[in-house]
Formats: sequence, structure tokens, C-alpha cells
Amino acid sequence: MMKSPLRMKRVFTLSLTTALMLLVCFGTAPLKAQSEEQIKQFNLEREKYFTEKLELTDKEAELFWPVYNDFNNRKMMIAEEERNTFRYCHKNADNLSDEEFIEALDKIRDLKDEQHNLEQKYYREKFPAVLPPKKVMMLYKVEWDFRSHLLRQIRGHGTGEHGRRSGPGNGHIPAPAPPEMITF
Repeated sequence: MMKSPLRMKRVFTLSLTTALMLLVCFGTAPLKAQSEEQIKQFNLEREKYFTEKLELTDKEAELFWPVYNDFNNRKMMIAEEERNTFRYCHKNADNLSDEEFIEALDKIRDLKDEQHNLEQKYYREKFPAVLPPKKVMMLYKVEWDFRSHLLRQIRGHGTGEHGRRSGPGNGHIPAPAPPEMITF
């Protein structure tokens, strides 16, 4: 059965999003676990960024953040399970049978479907219950822009902790452009 270009694009975007989230969550402090302070700082920065970019009122923020945090926690648990499956397969590649690889591949596909279904549920039901439709649409772009913002900080570009601005001649690799979005 052929996959439609839209479905393939969605799967690619979902895979890229998962990889970027893993990079953001696990790439900022290589070789050591993130401290509670780093996690707290990340959450504060994310909350400030989203609240500002979405122009959330106090009431909207009060309703939105518990829903978004639940969504994000569930999404990260799925991503963690996917990462652990890949790690297990790569670590044990010489000892696994073809059947075990097929089971792992099926599990990965199921996890990707689970993540897609989670996003469907939250973007179709839960976010519209606490935000106006325009802000729900903007949320896609704000999430993308926040990941790009964090990647620039991790790389030491933009207004990151190293204070350098990105530009030609400094090894800057631009963040990928977000999917085409409606401009508000």
C-alpha cells in the first residue's frame, strides 16, 4: 500500500520533531543527567516564551499550562520508550534475531502512531477547550520556533549563553525552516 505524500510528510515531521525534542531534552547537558535546576529553568523559559508568543491572558495561561504539561509529559514518555527501543536494538544488534528486529520495528511504528494520536487528541480536543482556535493554530509554530530558539542556544548562537550572534563565517548551521504555516 502506497503512503500518501501528506502522510509521509507527517511521519517525517513527527520523526524530526521527536529527534529535536530528544536533542533539546537530553542534548543540553551531555554525559550527565540534567539537574532539577536545569529542568526548572527550561520549564520557566518555555512558559515565558509560549506565554509571550501566544499572548496568553492570565486566565488562558492558568487553563493552558496544566493541559500542555500533561501533553508534553505523555509525548516525552513515548519518545523515551522509542529511544530505549532503538538503544536496546543497537546495543544488542549482534544477538537479536530477525524476528526480534521486526518486533522492535513494529513497536517503533506503534509508538509513532501513539504519538500522532496523542497530538490529534490534544490539538483537536484539549487545547481548543482552553484556547481560542487562532492560538491553537499558533501553538504549532510557537513549538517549532521554541525548538529553533533552544537549538541556537545550545549551539551558542543568537542570544544564547555564549553571547555570539549567528551569521556567516562562524560555522552557523541554520535551523530547518518550519512547516509552512499560516501567518497571523
